[in-house]
Amino acid sequence: MTFDFRLYRLLTKLAMIQKLQDVTPPKRSIHDIPVPNGKPRKSITSHVRSANKKSTSFIKKVIIALVLAVIAFVLFISLAASSVEVSIVPRQLEKRTDASYIAVSDNETGGIPFDIIMLDKTSVKAVAVTGEEKVTEKARGEIIIFNDFDSSSQRLIKNTRFETPEGLIFRIQNSVVVPGQKEDSTGKMIPGSIEVTVYADQPGEEYNIGLKDFTVPGFKGSDRYDKFYARSKTEMTGGFEGVKKVASDEDIINMQTQLGTELISGLTEEIKTQIPDGFILYDDAIFSETKFLGTKNLDDGVGVEEKGSVYAIIFNKSNLSKYVAENVIDDYDGADLIISNLEELDFEIKNKKDVTPWVEGRFVFSLKGQCNFEWLFDEEALKNDFVGKAKDTTSEILSQYPSIDSAEVVVKPFWKNSFPRSTSKIEIIKNLEKENI
Repeated sequence: MTFDFRLYRLLTKLAMIQKLQDVTPPKRSIHDIPVPNGKPRKSITSHVRSANKKSTSFIKKVIIALVLAVIAFVLFISLAASSVEVSIVPRQLEKRTDASYIAVSDNETGGIPFDIIMLDKTSVKAVAVTGEEKVTEKARGEIIIFNDFDSSSQRLIKNTRFETPEGLIFRIQNSVVVPGQKEDSTGKMIPGSIEVTVYADQPGEEYNIGLKDFTVPGFKGSDRYDKFYARSKTEMTGGFEGVKKVASDEDIINMQTQLGTELISGLTEEIKTQIPDGFILYDDAIFSETKFLGTKNLDDGVGVEEKGSVYAIIFNKSNLSKYVAENVIDDYDGADLIISNLEELDFEIKNKKDVTPWVEGRFVFSLKGQCNFEWLFDEEALKNDFVGKAKDTTSEILSQYPSIDSAEVVVKPFWKNSFPRSTSKIEIIKNLEKENI
């Protein structure tokens, strides 16, 4: 009998499989596991599906809320950042002027009004002593003469007397013209006035006095006596009789020249810093003068005293521009405008060395050059007219401003079709273009 090894191996494998089945528990469904208290068990698959649905719904709500928040934020930023740029081209014109004009003080007529800024200063420096001598010198000082009689100017001749309450007499060395009354901004008539230097009638220290009121003896017995008067601007000083230190004429003259140059240079620079906004000062409209006030004893030598005065003739830019426009623009209607390049025009006072505008109250000047006229408009009024209006009303608004040639409006953000409700968000930009004629 033959042993079959193949059959033997097959039976061995079957026996091993049977043993494994005996060891491994049978597979059971979760539904076969008994539930306590006999309650039916819910399906886990159903529970998971329900949870997934709730989670998906919550995520959707969160996403929608985030989207809405972003949209609201964008809208808020857009509204907060909304603005308007209005680029304006004002009416402009170029015309040349090459003519002479008349300038007049406030109380005069027939020309362009001018104003005067005046500064003065006194300086003393010592020079070497060359000896002593007996001298007699008269006191001197500055007074302001007032004309409260009428609106006419009054000329006072050389050596006109001015008297203090104590009876001391001081005189002017040159004739002066005292302006008449003028009307101030409130409509009240105020006296005309002028500043002058007066000298004591006699030498000596008796005339070295403080601030005083003065009458004009020459008007005594007339209506003018109470209406013409003067008041001290400075104390009266320099009166002397006795022995005084002296210096050489050459040293005194050289020191006068040095002091005069220093005084005028310093006063000119200072007066240029005092020009009010809206006014213009031309170099040729500056007048200066120096005056030798004598010598005095100093501990370290002979003091040379010099006084410097600077007068600046200034014009209101608007008034000057209109005055020139009246003379060079044929159809000018008096509208507000400015010559934007006033500083570039050539200004010259005729016969300057013979003119004292603060005395005569008028002078003739020439103005030459190409004038860039620019018509003016009220920027704040224009902004207020734009506030809250629809964008398509731009042309209607601008039609109320004849001084504006054209305008370009840029609204931000671009989709807004109306102007902001605050003037602070409306920017006016002037775009200057020239029309040559």
